[in-house]
Amino acid sequence: MKYAIGMRNIKTALAVFICLFISQALHLQYPFYAVIATIIAMENSVTNSYTVGKNRVMGTIVGAICGLAFALIDPYSAFFSAIGIVVVIYICNLLQWNKSISIASIVFLAIMLNLQPGESPWFYGMNRVIDTLIGIGVAVAVNYLVFPPKHERQMEHRRKILRRHLTQLAHELLGQGGGVHISSLKADMSELEKVYDTYTSEFHLNKKKRTMMEHLEEEIDIYHNTYSHMRQLRLLTDEPSLETANKLDVQFTSSRPLTSHGEDLLMIYRYHVRCILQELQRLGLMLPRKIAPPINLHPEGKQQYNNNKPSVCHNKM
Repeated sequence: MKYAIGMRNIKTALAVFICLFISQALHLQYPFYAVIATIIAMENSVTNSYTVGKNRVMGTIVGAICGLAFALIDPYSAFFSAIGIVVVIYICNLLQWNKSISIASIVFLAIMLNLQPGESPWFYGMNRVIDTLIGIGVAVAVNYLVFPPKHERQMEHRRKILRRHLTQLAHELLGQGGGVHISSLKADMSELEKVYDTYTSEFHLNKKKRTMMEHLEEEIDIYHNTYSHMRQLRLLTDEPSLETANKLDVQFTSSRPLTSHGEDLLMIYRYHVRCILQELQRLGLMLPRKIAPPINLHPEGKQQYNNNKPSVCHNKM
């Protein structure tokens, strides 16, 4: 599936075809600009297509107005082209249209440098705006009507991967008492959050879907909590020192100094074990059958671990 032709690929080609068909039907002089607009606006969600398209329209309008004004003074002038770019960027920043700066500058230069002898800057600028509107309209319509993005399916896919990976690493980490790399979980969480953010930005979410997203947001918080406790166990078992113990991020009250192999360090280890088990239980994941003591403890410490109960975990949520 790595080299398969994706649906976004096909929809972009369809949007280009429709733009060229409309351009020919309307006898547009420069269909290239409409096609460029539709390619740029074809995003991974309808909302993103709309947002990118809106930024492009705003930039096109600013660039067309400035291009018209400076082209009436002296088109093809290097000096006025440079001054005009300063004005275009200033206006976009003044209106807080920062994402429109690039397209505004491009449209401005297109009007200044591409005018044919005797061609009206006003006519040319209006055509650029019309071309952009056509391209963006086609992109949004195709993205919305033709196989709209299946964010629910993508979220469920990423969620299953994360839950399976989390269960595996938690079982290995607790079963061995440390010594398991868990950094790959961060990538899984980032992928799930990316799909989640894209879906929550959609403007057509109904009440039922919003409730589902709220539950998923709570679940993502639990993933982060679990990862945080697993990371503390890694620090505790990989670097058993006073410095490591003191930088552990836990709510732990003790009047005695922490020692690398003492009771306090062991209690912190058991605290994080308890928290991980609770979070796995909240997620409905299978709990490990074997909980090993820290791999760096002396035999007497391991005996003490087996004889004492883990401390209670107080979630920060």
